[in-house]
Amino acid sequence: MISNLTATLVIQARMGSTRLPGKMLLPLHQNKSLLHWLLTRVKSSKLVNHIVVATSDLQEDQAIVDICSSEGIPCVTGSEWDVLSRFYSAASQYPSDIVVRVCGDSPLINGEIIDFVIEQLITRRVDYFSNGNEPPLYAEDGFCAEAFYFKDLKAANENAEWMSEREHVTPYIKKNKNLSHAWQQFSGDYHYKLSVDTPDDFKKVKWIFEKLHDPETDGMQRILEIIHLPESIVDNAQKLNEGYQKSLIEDQKVGRTKSN
Repeated sequence: MISNLTATLVIQARMGSTRLPGKMLLPLHQNKSLLHWLLTRVKSSKLVNHIVVATSDLQEDQAIVDICSSEGIPCVTGSEWDVLSRFYSAASQYPSDIVVRVCGDSPLINGEIIDFVIEQLITRRVDYFSNGNEPPLYAEDGFCAEAFYFKDLKAANENAEWMSEREHVTPYIKKNKNLSHAWQQFSGDYHYKLSVDTPDDFKKVKWIFEKLHDPETDGMQRILEIIHLPESIVDNAQKLNEGYQKSLIEDQKVGRTKSN
């Protein structure tokens, strides 16, 4: 560890998806699910002390709980719509100084990306750091991780009042002018969309997995080599962060959460 600070990785995962229902259980590679590969690949982090999955308390998401149990990863359930409160609950049950957020639609992310955002948060002495989630300048879609401090997550959970802030977890932190923020992509050569939202996204990521030397550990460099193959089916990203943009259009004030 580059300091004595501890870190908890919280992965948001849901079965519900309008464009690709049940995607977390779809067989991605070697007849193992998307969620299996995501959990397997992030375990290579050297700086994370705890990995926990946050899902909803809907019956359909019991499948997420069951997979996590079989993988030896704790899973915390909570509100379907209030993702911030669900995320905070998961981080609270496995407390650390630093919290890292990753979305369940990103099975290609691995430990080197997680460690990168933690290292940057600490060495830059900022309150928030991400390698993406800030298009168009910083958008490593499919590899995005956000790192911030638990105390600021707690403040966000207590004070965020807008639907977009509660649905997407970090906007309150990112908009807070009393906090310092920084962004930098892990690789300046990455300009693609490899989060899995649609059947076409799934096809592209599945194709990449088939060409990995070691699907458990191969990182960004190997994935870029695959993307640049003449027969590649991956093209440059056109639209990014559509979910957050949609939530801003439909935004409404919902009030603060009950104190925890």
